[in-house]
Amino acid sequence: MTPENIAKAIQEVLKEIDKSPKPANEILNAYTRARRYIGSKDRHTICDGVWSELRERAWPKWLNEVIPEEEMKALHGEAQIILRTNGDRKKIQKELALEGIETELTKLSPLGLILKKRIPLTTCKAYLAGKIEVQDEGSQLAALATGIKGGNTVLDYCAGAGGKSLCFVQMMKNKGRIVAHDISDKSLMELKKRAERAGATIIEIEKHPTSTFDHVVVDSPCSGSGTWRRCPDAPLKLTEEMWHEVQKKQAQILDKACSFVKKSGVLHYMTCSVLEKENQGQMRAFLKRHKDFKLIHHEQWTPAKTGTDGFFLASFKRD
Repeated sequence: MTPENIAKAIQEVLKEIDKSPKPANEILNAYTRARRYIGSKDRHTICDGVWSELRERAWPKWLNEVIPEEEMKALHGEAQIILRTNGDRKKIQKELALEGIETELTKLSPLGLILKKRIPLTTCKAYLAGKIEVQDEGSQLAALATGIKGGNTVLDYCAGAGGKSLCFVQMMKNKGRIVAHDISDKSLMELKKRAERAGATIIEIEKHPTSTFDHVVVDSPCSGSGTWRRCPDAPLKLTEEMWHEVQKKQAQILDKACSFVKKSGVLHYMTCSVLEKENQGQMRAFLKRHKDFKLIHHEQWTPAKTGTDGFFLASFKRD
């Protein structure tokens, strides 16, 4: 494609993004799939151009009041692609190198590798063998900080496509029981495929869990503000009203999920947000509503402070 045609394609994609509620990456993928004549190099150039223009756009003014300045600046940057290794990460790193895939070890997570170049991973041997998954370092650290171990019973209450569940399997050495619950059947089907690829045998899928568990993990719906480096269109589409609705949903989910925690069990509340009202605010409000739980740990990872996506964890033990 000529530079003129690439510039035209970038503007066409941006127009589609502006008029659609769908995430930008979905629109971009649909655009290139419908135009098979666009080569991989040109696809990357169009993608980079779209992300670059989205990052330059001004965010809604109300966000300036709720996001610290240092985080606002960091969230306008680019994020690295991080892999979680399922096995000896240095050995897996060497296996990837044999396929021409260069990586570096993550500094904070003992499971992570930093991908040096954006490339398709779904055809590489390590991926097909279940040895790697894309999972940000902050997400890995939040999962590891729960202290879940082999033999535990775990309810992953908002499991999605299973990124945390698969990390728990690794922490548990595939011993114990994990029940994955989510309202999205599509996400649970993806979890099933990923579990099979990883050789995870302790994950069960339940639409309506009834028993109690040693650990209940709520990776709650949220603004997603901690991941905005990866989806620069998201803050442009988030309204203050939508944000308040998310907070109501978070409280409702917590109140429901805590009923599945057994006596002396632990509830773990997580978000991929850097916004205080979704994190510490929900933590304090939960403690006021549920006197039979006490806070035992809370921690936050952010783009500005740790270089990871923004993640928050609060762990509550039931009396």
